[in-house]
Amino acid sequence: MTVEPLVPAHIDLRDFPFMPLEVARLRDSSIVDEISGDEFRAAILLWCASWHQVPAGSLPTDRKQLSKFAGYGRVVTEWDKVAEGALYGWLECSDGRLYHPVIAEKAIEAWDKKAEFTNRAASRAEQAKAAAQARWSKAEQPEPTEPTDPAPKRNGRSPDRMRKQCDSMPAALPEHAGSNPEREYKGQGQGEADARASAREAALPSRPTITDTAQFAAWIRTLVGQEPVLFAQDTHALARLLDEGCTLADVEAGIAAAMAKPDFRPRQWSQLVGWVRGAAKDRLEAEAKAAPAARTVAKPPVDPELDRRNRLAKATAHFRDEWRQGWPEDMRPGHPTCTTAADVIEEARLAVERERAVYANGLPARRDRSGKAAA
Repeated sequence: MTVEPLVPAHIDLRDFPFMPLEVARLRDSSIVDEISGDEFRAAILLWCASWHQVPAGSLPTDRKQLSKFAGYGRVVTEWDKVAEGALYGWLECSDGRLYHPVIAEKAIEAWDKKAEFTNRAASRAEQAKAAAQARWSKAEQPEPTEPTDPAPKRNGRSPDRMRKQCDSMPAALPEHAGSNPEREYKGQGQGEADARASAREAALPSRPTITDTAQFAAWIRTLVGQEPVLFAQDTHALARLLDEGCTLADVEAGIAAAMAKPDFRPRQWSQLVGWVRGAAKDRLEAEAKAAPAARTVAKPPVDPELDRRNRLAKATAHFRDEWRQGWPEDMRPGHPTCTTAADVIEEARLAVERERAVYANGLPARRDRSGKAAA
């Protein structure tokens, strides 16, 4: 029976520098007892090489490539001496590539985590965009109906947009400038984010009316109290944050928090970008706490093929007696809540039976010089 590829063709982990290794699982596995030291060394190198193949967790069957991946370079004859043991547990699938069930399982898990991180990043971007739109809408309500200043945009940021953000901000308290608000609020019983936000607001200097990028640059220099760089256009690194959803209030709060550090003296305006983004993050978290029913981003639909591969890997682990605590029980064969299709469960069971039959007879079937299983 032909075995389908254990990893979908689109799974690419070449940007993942780390491959997970379960120490106890490897230590107690049968490969430790079955192969020699040189074979074990080559096997580990093949696992590492497969992690950055496409699909992840697979290897080609070409002897020269396998020799290179296993550390033998062009000396293919030396590779042939350890090939049998080094390929312990690898299966040739219908796409003509070799797959190791455990490496395939880890590759699918890593891909799922990558998708989860992408979804979280998209969710945060949506929340930031929604918060910025809400603030701009609130600022536009008191705007007069007269035509606005027809001055042109500079670098994508219109003077009218800066003016609206400026007008929507509360008056600052200049008498607190120069203090260290984070130390003053430490241990006062408030939440750390709320304390930082309140302290930063108290440390802000007076704010002039801002209508263009030149005034924006002059304004942020007054927040720093010095000229940290030689070129004035470097202030655009901060101005661009307005296009990311940050507000003028975030710029004020971030710079105030940075300058409150006694040992912090920026040499470039870009060194303040992270502080401004931190202030924007604190603001969004505070808004989320105040409105727990805020808009959420719906999860993307599950890829049927990816879900099948994941269920096949979980079912295979079950039949190997390698089921891990914390895995979803609806993927475990025999569990009352199992929703895995019967054909997937049967495919996993047959695959494990074939593995055990091979292991019972010693090492895997020998391969000819082309890399294919010999008759």
